[in-house]
Amino acid sequence: MQLASDLYGLFRLATGLRTFARNPISLEESRALIRRGMQLREESFVRKVELAIFGNAKSPYLRLFRGAGCELGDVKRLAKSEGVEGALQILRDSGIYVTFNEFKGREPIRRGSDTFSVHDRDFDNKLITSHFRGASGGSSGKPSRIVVDLEHIAQTAPHHRIWFEDHGLMDRPLLLWSSGVTSVANRHLLCTRYGMRFDKWFCSTKPSSVKDRLAAACVHTLVRIAAGIPRYDMVPVDEPWRISQYLVQIRGEGQRPCLITTPSQAIQICLAASDKGHTLEDVTFLLGAEPLTTTRRATIEESGARAVPTYGFAEGGNVGSQCRNAPVADDIHVSLDAYAVIQRPRSIAGSEKVDALLLTALRPASPKVLFNTEIGDYAVMASHKCGCLFDEFDYHVHLHTIRSFDKLTGMGMTFIGADLFQIMEETLPLNFGGSAMDYQLVELQDDRGLPCYQLRVSPEVGQIDERLLLETFLNELGKQWSVYRWMIKIWRDTDVLQVQRERPATTPQGKVFPFRTLRE
Repeated sequence: MQLASDLYGLFRLATGLRTFARNPISLEESRALIRRGMQLREESFVRKVELAIFGNAKSPYLRLFRGAGCELGDVKRLAKSEGVEGALQILRDSGIYVTFNEFKGREPIRRGSDTFSVHDRDFDNKLITSHFRGASGGSSGKPSRIVVDLEHIAQTAPHHRIWFEDHGLMDRPLLLWSSGVTSVANRHLLCTRYGMRFDKWFCSTKPSSVKDRLAAACVHTLVRIAAGIPRYDMVPVDEPWRISQYLVQIRGEGQRPCLITTPSQAIQICLAASDKGHTLEDVTFLLGAEPLTTTRRATIEESGARAVPTYGFAEGGNVGSQCRNAPVADDIHVSLDAYAVIQRPRSIAGSEKVDALLLTALRPASPKVLFNTEIGDYAVMASHKCGCLFDEFDYHVHLHTIRSFDKLTGMGMTFIGADLFQIMEETLPLNFGGSAMDYQLVELQDDRGLPCYQLRVSPEVGQIDERLLLETFLNELGKQWSVYRWMIKIWRDTDVLQVQRERPATTPQGKVFPFRTLRE
């Protein structure tokens, strides 16, 4: 049954692509669409609740509304009197929100005496047309299957058009280094919709299963015929020098390229260029999928290149992008016609708390229905104007220092992966050499199923005092939160942490996180 549905989706994709790709939106059309979205923001919010939640008897959110004694009329009154964010805060306090693990279907939803199980597909938007299926990156567990709709890509395009315009990138050669999974077609179609096409596509990995390879081949072939995307060149994640070499070559021809990739891969490219004595001045890296920390940004900019991040996630698409006047390394403007964002304090390590982001999608064609939904991240939220093109649309809400609250657990211990960024990217390289890409904490299981940990150090760092390295790491970790101190004592007493001289583990997409869980 699913095969028949997927085949029919491909047929719809084939028939819809030519119209989709024929007339890219202009800058003025993008401006007009965003302005209209902002004018109708409250109406879009209420309509999304009416159709996607109260219009779907199986919606998990509907059960939360019923449990809180809240009806559609209450939502309308709240939106009118309190505004969208004000209404969301009141509904959050009434128990109408979804945690990250609930959204992923990893644990049942519990509110008071009511408990019910959910699956990640229960949050699918039933109002959209399925053209093909993609998947989330699976960085925090099993990937989620995501329905992809051409209309959602079209609704996202104006925001990217404005982003490119603010940075003066519309006349630049556009390159991509990514995996070859089906959902990469989103990126090709999105760029096509606002008038850009990739000059080169470097593919780092192919889908692992035969089924996924066939699906990707079908979708990419259709998109290539309709939208003119290039065939990919295979460049594995461990060969960044090839990308660096190409960038240096076209820079020598007077071109100023943009490359869409992850911060990890951008750093590897920059280091490869530096090793050969080359500069990457006039190269712009458009970055996503990982946090862009101050250290990572500095490493990229040391090569002469620019680093410009965007923020989004597979289940919902783009949330916001960085302008040319960003005050913080990863600061982004939230696209307020597309998303409402509030926060919810939540415990992450003992009694410690962070302000988790709760996202509500306002786009009619968003793949998932998101209503006060955690996506696994927390951030600093601020409101200000900065004199950029985004100010024109009152995109005054900013997020920065965006981190995941994913946890490493074992031996009765829990600590937050985001706390490792400064240690791995600044402290250890400063004291022992190497770069932010040379250190990683990996959680494993031994042959008895017990947790064990490796502090991986790339062999390129050279000779180090491993005992001093471990002590430095543990001492720095103990400074993060007071609750970590007893955890560190257990690590010392059990000898559960060992130094491993090998390169940090990457995801299939080539991302390098400061921590990885590789246990079953």
